[in-house]
Amino acid sequence: MSQLKKYIVLACCLFQVISVFSQELSEADRRRFDYFYLESVRMRNLGKYAQSYELLKHALMINPNAPEALFDMASFSSFLVSKEEMVSNYERAVELSPKNQWYKQVLGNSYYRSNQLDKAIEVYEQMAKDSSDKVDVFYDLLGLYTQKQDYEKCIWALNKIESLDGKSEQLSMEKFRMYLRLEQKDKAFLEMEALSKEYPNDTRYRINLGDLYLDDGHPKKALEIYQQILKEEPQNVQAQLSMVSYLEKQKEAEKSLEELALNPTVDSQTRVSVLRKIIFNSEEAKEDSTKVLNLFDRIMEQPQDGPEVALLWTQYKAMKNMSNDEIGASLRTVVKIDPGNVAARLQLMQYAFDKEDFDDAIQLCQEAIEYTPEEVPFYYYQGLSYYQSQRGDQALEIFRKGLNYITDDTDKELVSNMYGAMGDIYHEKKMDKQAYEVYDSALVYKPDNTLVLNNYAYYLALEKKDLEKAEAMSFRTLKADPKAYNELDTYAWILFLEKKYIEAKIYIEQALKNGGDQHAGIVEHAGDIFYVNGEVEQALVYWEQADKLGSDSKTLKKKIKQRKYIGD
Repeated sequence: MSQLKKYIVLACCLFQVISVFSQELSEADRRRFDYFYLESVRMRNLGKYAQSYELLKHALMINPNAPEALFDMASFSSFLVSKEEMVSNYERAVELSPKNQWYKQVLGNSYYRSNQLDKAIEVYEQMAKDSSDKVDVFYDLLGLYTQKQDYEKCIWALNKIESLDGKSEQLSMEKFRMYLRLEQKDKAFLEMEALSKEYPNDTRYRINLGDLYLDDGHPKKALEIYQQILKEEPQNVQAQLSMVSYLEKQKEAEKSLEELALNPTVDSQTRVSVLRKIIFNSEEAKEDSTKVLNLFDRIMEQPQDGPEVALLWTQYKAMKNMSNDEIGASLRTVVKIDPGNVAARLQLMQYAFDKEDFDDAIQLCQEAIEYTPEEVPFYYYQGLSYYQSQRGDQALEIFRKGLNYITDDTDKELVSNMYGAMGDIYHEKKMDKQAYEVYDSALVYKPDNTLVLNNYAYYLALEKKDLEKAEAMSFRTLKADPKAYNELDTYAWILFLEKKYIEAKIYIEQALKNGGDQHAGIVEHAGDIFYVNGEVEQALVYWEQADKLGSDSKTLKKKIKQRKYIGD
């Protein structure tokens, strides 16, 4: 059922009333009308709109002056006749039942939707007279008056709302704007002054009044307010910032901004706002970054109540294209203040990886695990760091710990990579059964993990087992990246083992073309594949090239000497 049809049904249920009948309507006709009208309502509630419409038409033939039936018929008219007919029925319903506020509201909305603002206003003004305590009516009138740009009436509606809901900053600001549009500035500022007097303990209103004076070209009045508040509350940050705005307009802001940034009583969030302004001014003036960096250094010597300033310091260094070491120094300050800051530690760890400083990466991850033991990425990267630094047993241990914290929300690719790394380590330890088990787990989390698929397929090929499975996995890696020379080499070698020599040659040639010609193992495979395809001379060329590239193959020199393929 459409939303509008549901609305129609609800309207019928809520607002059906006993008909207003003319004196000529007989008792029998009244009963007949009741029957057909109520049956129409029932059909509508059942979703049988065609039957409901016919019954309603019949009811109106019996009593054309029944407001509830006319109101219901208006909904049908909007679909079946015209919008004009719909409005006409609503108008007639309101005329016959002038005290029904719901009918008036629907009629007013109909006028509004058809852009008949004057008629809509007339209906809502009548509703306001009938129900002077309904604040929603005055909000509706406010919207209509605003569209008509009738600012006098807007102020009237705002006053009515204020009398029902009480004075508020939002209403006072709206009245302030309306007075300004009417060029009645005295009344505008009186409105804000009244708000600040009503809430004398809330300095926000007084500061807002000062800001308004400042924006309107009355700096002296603004200064008086700011100075009075700062006399009462010297550490009032909002007043300090407003004073900075005042000074900035008087061309005296720079020193005041720095003083505010260095004020030890200012909280981190406010200090960040001030520093952003200082940075903006510096960039606008195209100044050297040294001045801003020195200011950050002085601020960071003070105790910090949060990491926000250190984070801005880091962002500023990055914006100025400073070195990773410089940015990293700021990030270390961030994690010192906020040890659980995951993003900062991950960035530091990335810098450590870039420098291949795996000991630093291990330490960073260890500290992170102590503060946020549930963060699986740190187990992964610490394990990877151990693996990269030839400490496979320690890597396996930390990977296993990390697996205990995996949840449904953990990044699936990360988990897959963790299992994949474990598989590589197991393979190096010649624990192939365990390697294949964790590779299978890796593919459960990410079936298209190309690195796992390629390694898994290649290791199966080395063992010359499950070659069909290996071929299928290897082919999936090629679908993901058809030009990856490692994956092309793996697929070609599996085809070679399956004695699909012609196909193997096609793929090994692509591997060589895409960069594999610089890798001894791939070039040696090319020689083997060309040999079984009967191209002995070209095979020798590839074997000799593999030898020059530093191949550690145990059979390569025999192949060259004997001019034939020798299996492992």
